[in-house]
Amino acid sequence: MDYATRRRIGRTALCLGTTLALAMQAAPAGAGATPAIDVTGGQVVGHSNDGVQEFLGIPFAAPPVGPLRFRPPAPVEPFGLLDAADYSGSCPQVEAIIGTPSENEDCLYLNVWSPDLSPEEPRPVMVWIHGGGNVSGSTGDLIPFPPYEGQRFYDASNLAGQRNVVVVSLNYRLGVFGFFGHADLADESLDHPYAGNQGLLDQVAALVWVRDNIASFGGDPANVTIFGESAGSWDVCAHMVSPLSSGLFHRAISQSGGCSVGVQTAEDADVSANAIAAALGCDGVADELACLRAVPVADLLAAGPAGEASPGIGANLGISIDGRMVPDHPRDMFDAGDFERVPYILGANSDEGTLFFAGSEPIETEEEYQAELLTRFGDFAEEVALLYPSDDFDSVQDALVRVVGDASLVCSTFDVAKRVAAHKNRTYVYNFARVPPLPFVSLLDLGAFHGAEIAYVFGSVEAPTPTDNSIGVRMREYWSRFAENGKPKATKALGWPKFNAKSQKVLRINAEFNKLAGFRRAQCEFWSTVYETL
Repeated sequence: MDYATRRRIGRTALCLGTTLALAMQAAPAGAGATPAIDVTGGQVVGHSNDGVQEFLGIPFAAPPVGPLRFRPPAPVEPFGLLDAADYSGSCPQVEAIIGTPSENEDCLYLNVWSPDLSPEEPRPVMVWIHGGGNVSGSTGDLIPFPPYEGQRFYDASNLAGQRNVVVVSLNYRLGVFGFFGHADLADESLDHPYAGNQGLLDQVAALVWVRDNIASFGGDPANVTIFGESAGSWDVCAHMVSPLSSGLFHRAISQSGGCSVGVQTAEDADVSANAIAAALGCDGVADELACLRAVPVADLLAAGPAGEASPGIGANLGISIDGRMVPDHPRDMFDAGDFERVPYILGANSDEGTLFFAGSEPIETEEEYQAELLTRFGDFAEEVALLYPSDDFDSVQDALVRVVGDASLVCSTFDVAKRVAAHKNRTYVYNFARVPPLPFVSLLDLGAFHGAEIAYVFGSVEAPTPTDNSIGVRMREYWSRFAENGKPKATKALGWPKFNAKSQKVLRINAEFNKLAGFRRAQCEFWSTVYETL
C-alpha cells in the first residue's frame, strides 16, 4: 500500500469515527507489534526488531507537492492510525552510487528506533542526516556492494539496541526540489521572506518533530545529537550556525565534510535557479514559480544536479546564504563565534577521494596530472603540485585522488574543526583509516574510502572479521557516550583527546586506535587559505 493510500485511509478514519480505526488496529500488523503511540498528526504502531522497537515511515510534514513545491515544509496532515512497518519512498532523484531513483515528491518521513519505550530515565537521542551530495539518498538506502547487497545502509536497530539510545533518521528534499534559490520565493510569504535551502528546512521540521514527540518513544528531547555523513555532514555543519536550528540539538557529529567551503551566495543560487527555469521554458512568463510547479518531476530532475543535461544546468545547486536558515557564510560565522556552542565531533577518512574515481579511466603521465590540476584548481595548480608531488605516490592517479579527497572533504572538515576549537568549544576530531577487508574494496583499490565508517557506526551489517567487529563496537560506544554527555569515551579504550588549533590532536581509528598530532597539517593549512578566496 503506497503512502498516499495510507494517508487517505487515515483521513477517512478520522471522518468516520472509531469504527474504522478500531478495525485497522485489530487487523494483524505483523509479529511483535507495539501499542499505538500518539504523535503529531495521528498514531503510529511499531514493530519489534530483535528487541528494538522500530517505527518506519512516520510523516513529519505535509507532502511538498503542487503549490507547496519549493516552499518551506508545511505542518503534517492528519493521518489517523499508521502501521509504521515500511520505509517511505526516496525523495526525487536520479540514479547514483547510493540511492534509489525516484519521482516521488511525497517523501517527508522519518524513522525511529527505540530500545525501551518506557525507560526509567529518558534516553539520549541521535538524529541521522544521510549523505548523497544533497542530490541523492534516503533513509532506506540499500547497500549495492557485495557481500551486503540489499541490506539497509542506515538500519539503526543495532546502534539503538547495543548502546541504549533512541535513533531517528529522516528524509529531506534534494537537488532542484531541496536547494532551489529562485529569488521570487522570498515574496511568497511574510513569515519566510527567504529563498532556497528547502532541504535544510525539512531537517529543521524533523528536529521540531523530535522535540515534540520523542519522549513518547523513550527519548530525551533535551539531549539530542545530530549526526550525518558527506552532504549530511555539511548539513550538520550548517545547523551549527543556523538560528532556526538553535536549541533543537545539543551535540553534533560531522562525518566527512565541512561547510566553510561550498556555500553559495543568494545571488548565485538565483542564477542557477533561473538557468533551470530558462531550460524548462518558464523564464519570462508572468509567474515563473507557477510554471515551474507545473513541470513534471522528471523534467526538473533532468535539469538539476546530476541530470541528463550533463554536467547539469543546475549543477551548482546547494546550500546558500539565504539570510535566515544560513544568515551569512558559515566560515565567517564560525570565526565570529556566532554558532551553537555544543560539543562537536568532526572527522574524515584517509582515502576520501577514491570512491569518486572508481571505474574511471586513470591518468598515467605527469603531463596529464598537471593538466588535471590546472583544470580543477586554476591559479592554485602550481602550489597544489608542489604540495602533492606525484613522486610521493605510487602513481599520478593516486596523487590526483589524494588531492581531490583532501580539497573537498578531509581538509574542509579539519578547517571547520579549527575554527570551532578556536573559540574553546569542546571539539573532537578523528581520522578513520580502516580499510574494510572486502573484495570490492581491494578490487577497486578504495582504501579507507568515503563512507566506509558508516557501517561501523551503525553496525548495520555483519562485520567481516573480529577486528572489524571490535572497531565497530568501540565506535558505537564513542558515538553514543558522546550523545549521552558530550564526552566520547569507550570502555578499556584509548581516551579521545580534545582538539585545538595548535596541537591538532586527533583520534586515528584503525585496527589499533591511537592519537595523532597534525594529521595532514601542511595540506589542510594550504586548503584553508584557498577556501578563504572562494
